[in-house]
Amino acid sequence: MLSERAKSSSEWRKKTPKQPGIVVGIDFGNTFTGVSYAHQNDGEMIDIVKWPKHLNAYSKVPTVSLYKTNEDKSLVEWGSSALASYKRSRTDRVLIRNYKLELFDQGARGRLEHGLHLTDVFTQYIHSIHRYLIEEVNKTQVLSAASVPIHYCITVPQAWTLPTRELILRCYVEASVILQTPAPNMTVITEAEAAATYCREHCVEFESLKDGDVFMVCDAGGLTTHVTAFRVDDALGVRQFMRLSSSHAEDCGSIMLDSKFKELVLQRLAGLDLDAKPQRQKAFETLLEGFEEIKSQFDANSRDEVKHILVPMGLDVSELDPTPSWMEDEYMALSGQELCQVVFDPVVEKVQSLVSEQSKVHPSCACLFLVGGFGANKYLHRQLLQSALDAEEARMADNSNGGVIQSVVMVQKAELAVARGAVIYGLKSAAQQNKAFL
Repeated sequence: MLSERAKSSSEWRKKTPKQPGIVVGIDFGNTFTGVSYAHQNDGEMIDIVKWPKHLNAYSKVPTVSLYKTNEDKSLVEWGSSALASYKRSRTDRVLIRNYKLELFDQGARGRLEHGLHLTDVFTQYIHSIHRYLIEEVNKTQVLSAASVPIHYCITVPQAWTLPTRELILRCYVEASVILQTPAPNMTVITEAEAAATYCREHCVEFESLKDGDVFMVCDAGGLTTHVTAFRVDDALGVRQFMRLSSSHAEDCGSIMLDSKFKELVLQRLAGLDLDAKPQRQKAFETLLEGFEEIKSQFDANSRDEVKHILVPMGLDVSELDPTPSWMEDEYMALSGQELCQVVFDPVVEKVQSLVSEQSKVHPSCACLFLVGGFGANKYLHRQLLQSALDAEEARMADNSNGGVIQSVVMVQKAELAVARGAVIYGLKSAAQQNKAFL
C-alpha cells in the first residue's frame, strides 16, 4: 500500500504539467567544437552557428583560448574572439590550441606553455561554451534556461580510456555544467557512435541497409581522421548497429591542407623576408586566410580551373625581382592542377589508405558515410567515390574478392553530424531518465 505522502506526491505529478527539457550535444574537437540542442517536446534540432566575432559561415567554433602570460594567467578570449584579439596584439598573450590530443597521454597532462594547466584550459573553454549556449537558449524561449531541465550528451574519442573520461567529467563539474559525476543528466557517447546515430536517423541511404550489412563512417576533421566499421543489427526489431573495428591517423585533416598551402605560398615568396616588417607577417597571414574559401568550394572540377587569392599590399610582393609569373593584377593565381598535386592529394590519399585498411578487414561494405568538417569537402568525396569505382572494376576484371564499397555518401550538415548524433542519443537517454521519476 502506498503511504498518504506517496499518494499525494503521485497525484501531484499527474496534475502538474511536465516541464519540457532540453538535450544538448557537445562535440569537443581538437580544431573546432560543435554544439547542437533540441527540446524534448518536439525534438527539433537547433545548431549553434553564430559565435562571438565569428565572421565566416562555418557552423563550429575554433577550439582556441587566449591567455595572459603575466602572473594571474587569466583567460582573455576564446574561440573566434581569441583569434581576432591575438591577431591585433600578441604582447603578453599566448594562444592555446591543439591540446585535445594531449588528453590521450596521461604523462602530458601537466603544464602547458607559460605555466598553464591542461585541465584548467579545457575546463575554462567548456565553461565559456556552456555560458554562451545558455545565452543563446534564453533568446529562443520564454522561460529562462535556468528553470528548464537540461540533459547533456558529450562525445569522446573511442581511444580515450576510462580514467581519461572520468577526468573529462570532473572538468565538466568544475566548469559548472553538471553538479557531480556521475551525473544523472549527462550521457557519454563515442564520436563514431554519435556520427553513426546521426546517419541512421537522417540519411535516406541508411534506410536501404539490411540486417547484417556492414557500413563505415569516415569522420574527417581538422587534424585527425577516423574510419569506423559497423554492422546493422535488427535482431530486437529496432534498427541498431554494433561497432566492429576502426582506423585513425593524425595529420590527416583540413589543418594539413592549410599547412601544405602555406608551404606552397612560402616557396613562391622565396627571397622575400617576411620578418623584415611587422605588417608583412600580418599581410602574409591575411593571404593564407583566403585559402578558406578555396578549400570549402574545392571539387572535382577545380582541377581544371585557376583559383585566385588577393595579395595584400603590405606583403610588398613588388620587391620580388623579377615580377612573379603567378601575379595577375593584385591576385595570386593558383592552378587547380598544382593545388591537387601539392595540397589536396597528399592528404586525401591518407584518408583513402584508412578506408582501404578497413576494406581489407570488411571486404563488403554497403555504404561509406562522410562526416566531419573535412568530410564535407566535395573533392574528398569525389576521390573516395572514384576509389570505390576503381576497386569494383578491378574486382570484376580479375574476379577477385577485393574490398568493395557500394556507395559513398557525403552527409548533410557533415560538420555537425557528431554533435547532432549526440543530441539524438541524448533524447533517448533523457526520456528513459524521465520515466524513472514518473
